[in-house]
This record gives sequence, structure tokens and C-alpha cells, in this order.
Amino acid sequence: MKINHIFRFEKLRDGGSLIVSFQSDDSCEYWVMFPVANLESKQTKFKNPMLVNRTTGLEVELSQLGAKQWLSRLAPLFYARDELPQVSKQSEERILGDMLALCEESD
Repeated sequence: MKINHIFRFEKLRDGGSLIVSFQSDDSCEYWVMFPVANLESKQTKFKNPMLVNRTTGLEVELSQLGAKQWLSRLAPLFYARDELPQVSKQSEERILGDMLALCEESD
């Protein structure tokens, strides 16, 4: 799959799920997502990462290595992209860093 465009890195208002959204050459919007697992604890825990096709609704669970490979493909596009007016590049970089750190945690 060829990645045409990266939209953004963000923390969702569902309690803190982390995503990066992008469009591929099949014109579908995708998320690499770390869904939040708990809302009660002070330290956020995450479920296994997922690749979500937002256009079709298809969700595929990823390994940490698989998520890291996706993030490694997306990071250069992020750094080449201009800063978005509604979000700072610094906050997106922090989310990318958090996602990469989650990839390093053991299952």
C-alpha cells in the first residue's frame, strides 16, 4: 500500500486513544491506533495497536513491531508536511514519540 498523504497525529477524546490518520493510494482513510484500555487508572493503559480502515470499517490488530513499521513509514511524511493551522507540530511530535514508546513495550 502506498501512502499518499498524512493527515495528523492526535489524542482522541475517548479517554486518550492515540492515532495517526493518513490516506493511501486506494483513496481510503486509515488510522494506526493505540486504543485506550482503561479510564479509571491515573496511568493510561493501551490495548494492542490496530490498523483501521475508516472508509470500510475494517479493523486489523497489529503487533507492536507491525505498528512500529507503520509509524516508521509515516514519520518521514509527517516531518516533510507543513504544520497544520489547528495543531502544533510539537504536540504531534509528542504523540508520535508516545506511539513509538508503546511499540517498545513488551506484550
